[in-house]
Amino acid sequence: MSRRYLMLTAVVTLLIAACGAGPDPSAGGAIAIARPLAYSLTGDVELDYRVDMDMQMTTTFGDTFTALDPSIPSSMDMVMEMGFDARYRVEVGEAPGTYRVTMTMQNLEMGSGTIDMGAESFDFDDLPQSEIDGLLEAQIGEMSFVIDEQGEVLSMEVAGQTFDISGILSGTSPAGGGVGQMFGPALPGGDVQVGDTWTTTSEQSLFGMDPIVTEEVHTITGRESRNGHDTWVIKTESSTGAYTITWDDLIAMAESLGGLGEIGVGEGMAPGFEMSMRSAPSGSTLITWFDPDLGVSVAQEITMNLAMTMEMAGMPNTGGRAVSMRIDGYTHMTMELKG
Repeated sequence: MSRRYLMLTAVVTLLIAACGAGPDPSAGGAIAIARPLAYSLTGDVELDYRVDMDMQMTTTFGDTFTALDPSIPSSMDMVMEMGFDARYRVEVGEAPGTYRVTMTMQNLEMGSGTIDMGAESFDFDDLPQSEIDGLLEAQIGEMSFVIDEQGEVLSMEVAGQTFDISGILSGTSPAGGGVGQMFGPALPGGDVQVGDTWTTTSEQSLFGMDPIVTEEVHTITGRESRNGHDTWVIKTESSTGAYTITWDDLIAMAESLGGLGEIGVGEGMAPGFEMSMRSAPSGSTLITWFDPDLGVSVAQEITMNLAMTMEMAGMPNTGGRAVSMRIDGYTHMTMELKG
């Protein structure tokens, strides 16, 4: 695997990572005032956020890898940093009670980043900036969403193709790695105050798979001034159960997206090829600084953990042996409303 391909692949991994706990910025001494919390979405509004991410991943290769190619080390360590500006343009939707949100990402910047494979080390400074810019722009250009009044995504449009995902993804924020809830955690009904806790449960039923269940426990830990905003601080502890994605699941996903090429795999896989990706139970910690008067999240900070095993069988030149690898790591991301 060439240096350049490895580095470009790592950049894509960071962008699509669905994976330490964040700080608990409770504001002591806040006066307990009960009031409702709700998102306030209006048409013809632009919200600009600064997003900064860092990620650390370790990939451990099974014995079959080294038996097939002794030059492959037992593990690969990757550390990356990047940042960009995210703009959300909110417009009134075609259906009553809906909004269209167009998200664009600009000013993409790669920070430090290295990949260590045994005795070899690759530095992202070795990759021309023009190639990084082109890859990032191709991967995270403009996306459009239709959402309801509480920010739940009903459909999304990428590269001119619309996907109906109502009821499929729910209860997550952009900082949480999903697209189900646009601007922050699910908020409770009625009046709440500092110290209150509520729980939400969501299911992701993708392409005939068993539902992936996520439980989120939200707690209002305090009130803080954040960049001139009087915010309520909400801490969300999220836990997702174990799940498995098979090769057949990926085929179903590819068919919905227009073909295997859309998910980066070839049409000519070997007969009898099988693959499964098993995720261990995982969790994340999200801190949201929510301005109840403005009705949007002023800032978010999240740390997401990943523990996944991949196994492949039926590959050529393996003598019938299964090939396996394990990925462990985390992604940390912050979002800050600008202006």
